[in-house]
Order: sequence, then structure tokens, then C-alpha cells
Amino acid sequence: MKRLLVIGGGLAGLSAAWAARKAGAEVRILEWGGLPGGVVKTIQENGFLMETGPNTLTTASPAFLKLIHELGLENEIAATTPAASARYIVRGGKLVPVPMSPLHAITSRLLSLRAKLRVLGEPFAKARSKDATGDESLADFARRRLGPEPYAYALEPLVAGIFAGDPERLAVRHVFPRLYKMEVEHGSIVRGMFRSKRTPRPKGTPGLISFREGMAALPRALAVKLDDGLVMEARLLALERGADGKWAAKWQGPGGQSEEQFDGVVLAVPAHALAAFPVPAELVESLAPLAKIEHPPVTNVVLGFPRDGVGHPLDGFGVLVPAVENLSILGALFNSTLFPGRAPEGQVLITVFVGGARQPALAQLPDAELLARVLGDLGKLLQVTVPPSFQKIIRWPHAIPQYNLDYGTMLIAMEAAERAWPGLVLAGSYRGGVSVPQVLENGAAAGLRALNLSPSIGE
Repeated sequence: MKRLLVIGGGLAGLSAAWAARKAGAEVRILEWGGLPGGVVKTIQENGFLMETGPNTLTTASPAFLKLIHELGLENEIAATTPAASARYIVRGGKLVPVPMSPLHAITSRLLSLRAKLRVLGEPFAKARSKDATGDESLADFARRRLGPEPYAYALEPLVAGIFAGDPERLAVRHVFPRLYKMEVEHGSIVRGMFRSKRTPRPKGTPGLISFREGMAALPRALAVKLDDGLVMEARLLALERGADGKWAAKWQGPGGQSEEQFDGVVLAVPAHALAAFPVPAELVESLAPLAKIEHPPVTNVVLGFPRDGVGHPLDGFGVLVPAVENLSILGALFNSTLFPGRAPEGQVLITVFVGGARQPALAQLPDAELLARVLGDLGKLLQVTVPPSFQKIIRWPHAIPQYNLDYGTMLIAMEAAERAWPGLVLAGSYRGGVSVPQVLENGAAAGLRALNLSPSIGE
């Protein structure tokens, strides 16, 4: 029986181990913390239920839906409420609904008539110059194909909401590969959307979900399946690859030191942490370029208010703030509208995001100054007139990895390291996508690839 070592008990690591276990391998996962799931954690305090990381999951991936079934989580799914279907973007200091239909797009106040006509003319936009070298930034791509106003009031805030990133530095080929391919293959985003085939969701499956007890239900279910293969509060002490191709690992766990041999290893820790790992010096050198992957700081400010202290109806998913609006926040989620049971009766819960690549210094402000800025913006945007009845500040000094213009060199470094060290595979949100379903799917593939296993074995 093949044996797999997974270092890191976040979603990528748990998924890698689960895929290998299903394929007939024995697995060992080492997680230094006390809970599985990495950034995916749920906190319940004073009747409020909040997330430290992602708040929702998209069900567009068949592989993800299959995993939910395997974990027995179907009955734990919480679908977004009908009231959460609306989305807002700030323009001129006011919340403007995002168009959700062609008719709404025509009548929407989000874009000027000139900008709408520019979007309709996208199929006739100029292609990128054949003489251009290197990757194109997402900002340049969007302005070239859609125009400056749709970029500023649609795509830029969307990117802030997904990546907390700067489109001037993000590479379109890596951030939105589907859009990039549409231009390459069809010469237009609009033509590509009409011609592309997408796998439909099973009938009755909601588009966005969480779980009744929060997002932590997902890593918790994976941990239960992996049972004693998962070792919590475990610190790797040494990792070496022998002449026979086996990997020898030594770690310190709650029960003392342990040492075992493995056929493959998945390194499922954040890219910025790889350089400090106790692995061979040659491997450290191979992984050194990955330390350059930017992880800007993001701070989540989670606030509860009496319902009658917020003038806005909070009738939507949340609000995104374009950079041109010059506010302190990137956006906010209306948690108590999204899912039931997120706030006590008569209260609402809002999660505000600050910092990112746009304004990293704001994420590092002291609590009092940060809270004052956030409440100032919420007062203008949501007509908040009372102090919060609940507050919690969650800081991520190294948040979402950025697929910037130099990201292609990072991919080359990853692939070179794996070729030089057979049996070693790198996995995490810094590779293959930052959404939860992408991380899970890529983690599963990594677990199988480390042992040259087929997903059909053992199923």
C-alpha cells in the first residue's frame, strides 16, 4: 500500500489526503494548529455566527458536489436566501444595484449610456498588439475590451471582492483564464460567452451555499473521514528523500516525536511559509521564488447592529466599493441576509473587508482607528446611526495570494521543483485558483499525483 504525507491541514491538504485515501493509499496529515481547515473557521459568539475566511461556496463544480455527497453534508447545506440575490456597487457614494438581467442592464444607473454602448461594442474592440510581450494586466485587458468606465465600476470592485487585489498588477491569463481564452479562441468576450458550453448544475441545486453551522462544517467533515490519519498540533522537524525514492519525515506531535517513511509528499502550506520549512537546502532553494508571491493583508471587521439602527434594508448579498470612490473599505457582506441564523432576533450582522493590495496600510491600523474608519463608511453607505452591539476584528497579515504579472515565473519554479524532487507536489490557493471548490479540486489532484494514483482506484 502506498503512503502519502500531507503537510498542512487546510482545505487543500485535507482534500489531497481524502483523494489518496479513497484511491487506496494510507495517509498522514500534519497540521500545526488545533483545528483543521486553515483559514476556514466559524466563530459563534453572543448569538452571532461569523466566518474567519470564505463565507459562501459556489456549486458550479460537479467535483465539489460529489465531495459534499461523499461527506454526507447534503442535509447540512444552507442556501442563500431569496433576499440575497441582489448585489450592490457604490457609485457617487450611493449603493447601486448590479444589473442581473439584460433589461436591468439597459436601465441600470451603474454605467452611463456611453459606457453601455462601449460594452455592446466589445466584439469589435482591438486585439492586443502582436508585438506585446509578457502577460497583460487585468486592468489593461478590461479597459481595452470594455472601456475605462466598466473597468472602474464593474471589474475593479469585483476583483477587490474576490482577490482583494490590484488589477493593474494581476495577470489576466492567470486570474481569469476563461476570459483570456475567450479572446484567444473567439476574438471576443461576448462571442465567447455565447459559444462556450458550461456544465449545468443539477436541478434544484442552489448556486451559492454555506452550511447550517457555518463553513467549518466542511473541514470538520473531512477530518472525521480521515480519522487518525490527521495529526493536529504537529510540527515537522525534518523531511528527507532517500536514494530509494522514499521520503523520511520526523515530526513532534502531542504524543512526542514520530518518524515514518512515505512514497509521496504534498506540501499544502501557504507559499509564504515554504521557505521556513525544515526540508533539504536544495529544495528550499527551489522553492525560494514562491516567497515573492504577494499576500496582502486583509482585516475582517465583523459588526452586529440593532436592525432599527441601520437605515439601509440590507436587501442583498452585499456591496463592493470601487477604488475611485476613495473610501476605506473594500466592501461588505450582509451576513444575516445571506443565511438564516447568523444573528439574534432584532439584530443584523455585517462583515466589512479592509486593506488588500489596494490599501494594505489600512488593514494594519490599530483597532480603534480601524473601527472609526469602517463605521464612518457604513454611516455614509448604509445609514448606520448607532454604535455596534457586537464587534470582532479578524486580521490576516498574509491573506489571498496574488497572481500578479510575474506569476508565470512562479509556476515555472513550482513545476521545476516537482520535476527535481519526484513524489513531491505543491498545493494550495496560490496554485490553480483561490475559490474553495478550486482549492479542493486541485488539492485532490495533488494527492493523487504525488503517488501516481488513478482516482478510479478504490471507488
